[in-house]
Amino acid sequence: MKAVRLNLEDRQAWQKLQHVLTSLASDYMDLVAAEQTEFKFEQQILSIAFTLIASDADRDRLNEFTQSIDRYFNRLQLIGVRRIEWEFYVIGEATPFLAQGRDIRLIDAPAPLPQNALARNDARRSPVRNATESSLSKGKSKVSNLVRRFRGWLVDPKTIQAARTASRITIRDPRGALDAVRINAIAKFNDTIQWVDTFPWETWTKEKAQQIKRRHQRNLVRSVIEDVLIVGVMVIAALWLIESLSGPSFNLALLPKQHHDTNMTSAQYRCGNPAINLKNYVCLNRGMRYDQVASILGTEGKPLGIDRKFGERAVVISWTSSDLSMNATFVNDQLVSRAYRQVNASK
Repeated sequence: MKAVRLNLEDRQAWQKLQHVLTSLASDYMDLVAAEQTEFKFEQQILSIAFTLIASDADRDRLNEFTQSIDRYFNRLQLIGVRRIEWEFYVIGEATPFLAQGRDIRLIDAPAPLPQNALARNDARRSPVRNATESSLSKGKSKVSNLVRRFRGWLVDPKTIQAARTASRITIRDPRGALDAVRINAIAKFNDTIQWVDTFPWETWTKEKAQQIKRRHQRNLVRSVIEDVLIVGVMVIAALWLIESLSGPSFNLALLPKQHHDTNMTSAQYRCGNPAINLKNYVCLNRGMRYDQVASILGTEGKPLGIDRKFGERAVVISWTSSDLSMNATFVNDQLVSRAYRQVNASK
């Protein structure tokens, strides 16, 4: 198998290593908490700290996990790393429960490219093309850059790993996840308030006023038209927001004189909440199917036997509650008869 080379100085390679090791730890969820795995790379030493769920961990299972880690690093060529160490900690303890590590062959990082090779050669661009470049093309370029950045954020392994970690934490401890969201929201709100308080609004306002003044001096007509369009868009957005947040309204004068029907003959209107009671018993009509009766009474019935009075295919089903017992006879999945008896005579 061809070895994979990773340069941990590269951000994508570093995130890929973290993602793979966290996924490997997720296969041993009965042993370690994958979302609490910590990584550190300093002085050519790669350190990985795993958190054990319990102190009495299965030794065979732990050995199997460490062997999987060792096999994974055997397939890697880490650039700029001379030693790999991994430790296991029990939740709430500062000293490691188990520590292992080994030295590896140091692979030097490639020499960086000269600065002039990375510089952008703007002299080769055509001055005529630069002069004719329209503002529309500039806008398209900005939009495409935003789309690429957003797409890169979505497919970023760090984003995917954060989503998986949050889902695992939520499944294990929903209440703790909600508390963490609440604490994070409060912290973000406090940071926002602090930013608003410390932001130099006066300086910012003066700079904006000077920019608007210079823009008006360059082309007054165009600037006024742009200002009118911006204000119009803001007014339309404000009206749309107010309308979407306001409650529903209707004109009573447009309603018919009799806009409601009191003759509700359907069982779903005459019956109460699904339960075994007299109100729902009265709702049972001849010809109803068994599933309709069961939905009205709120539970499945218990077969009692055959009612010879209605033939060989007549099945008697019983429903019982704390104070009521009722029977229903079905022939070919249609209700033909019903009866009830109160368990407590006082009721």
